Amino acid sequence: MADPNVNRYVENVHRPLKWLQLWPRKPRQRLFVVLLLLAATLAGVIAWGNRDTLPGLREMGISERMEHFIPLAQGEAWLPKQLNENGFATVTENSSFTLFFAPDTTQIAVLDKTSGFLWCSNPSKDQLAAETVKGMILSNLESPFVLEYVSAGKAQRNMTNALEENVDKTAILTEQGVEITYHYPKLFLTFAIRYELTEHGLEVTVPTQGIKENGDNYLFSLQLLPYFGAVSGTEEEGYLFVPDGPGGLVYYNGIRPPSGNRYDYMIYDDDPANLQEKKVPQEAIAYPVFGIKRGDQAYAAIVKDGKYTTRITAMPAGVQTSYHSIGAKFAYREEYWRKVSMMAQPVNSVQKERIRQDRVIEYRLLSGEKADYSGMAAAYRDYLLQTHQLPKEVTPFEHIPLQLGLVGGGTKDAFGGRSYVPTTTFVQAEQMIAELVSEGVANMTIVYEGWQAGGTGETDRRFPVQQKLGGAKGLRQFTTGMQQRGFPVLLKDSLASMKIDATQLSMKTEGIRSIDTTVFQTRGGTFLLKPETAVRTAKDTIDKLEKLGVNGLLFDGAGSTVFRDYDDGGVQREDTAHLYKSLLAYTQERLGLSSTGRGNDYSLVASDLLTNFPLESSYDYFVDETVPFYPMAVHGFVLYSGKEGNFRNEYDKEMLKAIEYGAIPFFRLTYTRSRELKGTHYEHVYSSEYGVWKERVIEEYKKFDQLAPLLHLQMVKHVKQAEGVYTMTYDDGSRVTVDYNGSTFKVEKGGAYRE
Repeated sequence: MADPNVNRYVENVHRPLKWLQLWPRKPRQRLFVVLLLLAATLAGVIAWGNRDTLPGLREMGISERMEHFIPLAQGEAWLPKQLNENGFATVTENSSFTLFFAPDTTQIAVLDKTSGFLWCSNPSKDQLAAETVKGMILSNLESPFVLEYVSAGKAQRNMTNALEENVDKTAILTEQGVEITYHYPKLFLTFAIRYELTEHGLEVTVPTQGIKENGDNYLFSLQLLPYFGAVSGTEEEGYLFVPDGPGGLVYYNGIRPPSGNRYDYMIYDDDPANLQEKKVPQEAIAYPVFGIKRGDQAYAAIVKDGKYTTRITAMPAGVQTSYHSIGAKFAYREEYWRKVSMMAQPVNSVQKERIRQDRVIEYRLLSGEKADYSGMAAAYRDYLLQTHQLPKEVTPFEHIPLQLGLVGGGTKDAFGGRSYVPTTTFVQAEQMIAELVSEGVANMTIVYEGWQAGGTGETDRRFPVQQKLGGAKGLRQFTTGMQQRGFPVLLKDSLASMKIDATQLSMKTEGIRSIDTTVFQTRGGTFLLKPETAVRTAKDTIDKLEKLGVNGLLFDGAGSTVFRDYDDGGVQREDTAHLYKSLLAYTQERLGLSSTGRGNDYSLVASDLLTNFPLESSYDYFVDETVPFYPMAVHGFVLYSGKEGNFRNEYDKEMLKAIEYGAIPFFRLTYTRSRELKGTHYEHVYSSEYGVWKERVIEEYKKFDQLAPLLHLQMVKHVKQAEGVYTMTYDDGSRVTVDYNGSTFKVEKGGAYRE
């Protein structure tokens, strides 16, 4: 009998020989197997190299945006029994306001008990008797909303409203008001609107859970209360307030062309990934507020929820009806041009999936001295404070800080590749600052750009710090020297845009997708980086700059650009804003200071400095006068600067505007001649040579320094004293009067000066 141990030994010895028998005997077959093994090895190496090595959001203390939808009202249908002579019933009241509801038309009205003024959702029947329009336009004047819908497979928009014959309306009382559900049986569409009183006025909600689309018709948009407080012709003194730039007024008695004269813009601008061409350049809306003034009554309407996909619409009398009107238009689907083939023309299409968001607008009703754009700004500021969307008050300054922008240099095409051209080394920057200090510039905030190895902000090739500027050692010495002077140093870096030829990131995998699912690219040769990737990438930048003594970062794009990623599982516009705001807060925590361009309102709470803050309107035929609404809402809580002094079109006028609106001085300079930047990313910096601008910087700084005691104060009243003469009053009684006629200004210190 054979020994089993011996058998196992023999089997183990011969096992490798069995495997060798599998090795191909023919050379060609052996070569194929070798190549196959090499390919597998190479694929493994590539997969290992492309693995996600970026830090997670949790590692940075950043959580995903949480979304909680508002539940629908519960209860029995409410049928009011007692109606007044105008067909309205009392719904509810509080100490300041009474809410009325008309069950026939579902119009609403709010009585201000203090002033006795009645705010109505629509003109009355008596008022409409003189109206000349007919059909749907007249019907819309009587409806609290205008609904647009599309049919499956079509892009044509259809319109309906609350006065449609085939609509079922059900009202349910809520704790503070009423919720009306509208059901269109022929369209198989249903939605709800909730009206509730607040301590400040009225809040209107369109809950997304109330929207039902059970057929082949789909909700496209909903214009809510388009005629709330509307004014006919010139029967009253007042204006519409639109969020154009810092703020714009449209007077009832303004003279303007009758055709094409309307305001219709998306809050935070149209989404670039929607692929819609902009016909006319427009100041993007940075804050979700609109308003109306009627004599000694006014309101400020604040879009609270759903603002990232809401348009502000306004129309003066004579364009469509005899009424001046303003309101919000909620977008539920987007229209875009879809390519059906390489040769055929694009086809106008409508997005299939509905945008699922609650929509909430709060109307803060104002009367008496508060019933103007200054009062509207105060109401918005109060809202921002109550909802914790403003940072702590600015610390008092002995001297105003000059925002000194320094361009280190850029890359340009050269023989055999690209070459970096330095225009302001760290040593030269320190020399410039020392000279300015010796001439009386007592306070500065330094913003340095073009410091990256790739020579542009729109790249991930940031490190090592550009050697031609002095490298990491030079930067460290520079920040140390500035800290000794008490001047913070911020480096500018791009957050959203990446130049295709200047980044190692994959555009295909890290770029956002357009609405047509292709990778979004700009004509300038850039793509938009996925917001999560941008935020996670920034951690490495912050880690390295922290060791070099940098005090903060100015993220270009964080406060000026929101977009949707149409990739599967991509982010919504509000997700982009949430991630950007979270990164600004993380930067503050790690480095001390964070800054961004423009300053959309979502970035306020986590920003210390807003550069290129909107101080000018679009200057189109719609806006009659530009006013400092946004500066008044945020002054005293965050520092902001306007356009660079060396880039102004009308130097003295724009300098006075910055003084009137409470901005800090800002210049963007280079040590060498501006022409050195030609052919680089910074060739638009066409007039920046320090030697040319030095005396002007010093002269302007001394003028702005008179405003230093006001930087931490709130603006409370802005008044036009005469043509070209304006006065801003601060909460300590200080006044700044600007006279554009004589190119002068005067600062009067208040008697209640607040330390």
